[in-house]
Amino acid sequence: MPVPTTGDLFRPTDPDFLQDPYPTYARLRVEAPIAWYAGWGKWIVTRHRDVDALLRDRRLGRVDHHLTPATERAPGNPAHAAFDAIQAGSLLEIEPPDHTRVKQVVHDVFTPRHVRALRSRIEALVEGLLDGLEARGAGGFDLIRDFAEPIPVTVIAELLGVDEADRHRLLPWSKAIIGMFEPERTPAMEAAAVTAAGEFAGFVRDLMAAKRRESADDLISRMVAVHDADPERLTEGEVVANAILFLNAGHEAVVNVSGNGMLALLRHPEQARAVRDEPALLQSAIEEMMRYDTPLQFFERLVLEDMTYGGHEWPQGTRLCLYYAAANRDPEVFADPERFDVRRHPNPHLAFGLGLHYCIGAPLARLELAVALGALLRRFPRIALAGGEHRFQPKNVFRYLTELRVTV
Repeated sequence: MPVPTTGDLFRPTDPDFLQDPYPTYARLRVEAPIAWYAGWGKWIVTRHRDVDALLRDRRLGRVDHHLTPATERAPGNPAHAAFDAIQAGSLLEIEPPDHTRVKQVVHDVFTPRHVRALRSRIEALVEGLLDGLEARGAGGFDLIRDFAEPIPVTVIAELLGVDEADRHRLLPWSKAIIGMFEPERTPAMEAAAVTAAGEFAGFVRDLMAAKRRESADDLISRMVAVHDADPERLTEGEVVANAILFLNAGHEAVVNVSGNGMLALLRHPEQARAVRDEPALLQSAIEEMMRYDTPLQFFERLVLEDMTYGGHEWPQGTRLCLYYAAANRDPEVFADPERFDVRRHPNPHLAFGLGLHYCIGAPLARLELAVALGALLRRFPRIALAGGEHRFQPKNVFRYLTELRVTV
């Protein structure tokens, strides 16, 4: 079977694509649903049925170094050593049996009970932010910077046990680190990610030492206790890597669903009215926000063993970009997929992934979004988009707005 190429279909640096990729995804699903893109040296997969199947396929993984003896592995880039170190033990970047071991520890120290216990704290945080915004009067504000960003950063910082005086350092580190995942990254982005990774890792190690001197009921203290009791169950590097993962993943999901989702909701006033009039619709509205403009556009997977799929022969090491955002608008699965519908049911979107690497923080993200957006719509029933153009950052992996000005 001839290898399809994206040709003129896929131009990931085109400004129009970066502002609105969905017309391109629609064409790809029809004309080249599994397409080779030479610019990245990767396959682009856009249909829901394929993305769903490949996320569950254990012949794929995030890394394949566990299949090769350490003495036979290609050396990494020495300039990226600090970044590679925080990836090495991260749940996102390891495969079984290490993934199974670390995930069990994370489940033990961050249980559904811990998530439920956070509701009252999140409610108090949200109400405090809204009090401050209300005091500004009708002038409006940037919903992302002034409301969405402080919530997950504060929640994750408190979960980890980070003192309030140090929390301002977390968001810049997170923003710099995720730049390394962009396929069109620049040398400056790489350097910023490496610097941030080294600084953040050093900060977490200092925090671990402080928790050994004075333990508390937080994630770092719990993970340190597990490590100290049995270093083979959880290494020090894995504590560091997953503390950083909690912040990066937890922050990006909540902030970008809030921004992209509220833009979609406020562009459809009849849908916003429905949610205000029927608060029970809030949860389905949040799921629709995730589907309609998915913040994590794609998730990269690596072929772990030679395989055939859809008539394509993929040798070990082949890289696939599984496009959640394209799959989430597939008309084979979603009726009228270009329509934003807060009553959509069922809604089998893939925004949090599937399979082994399903987002472990999904329950917390859903809780934060429900509390935050529910309170926002209740306190500001006349919230509307301010004038001006709504621009997205020129990114391929993470889709998020530069700002979202609203009036109240």
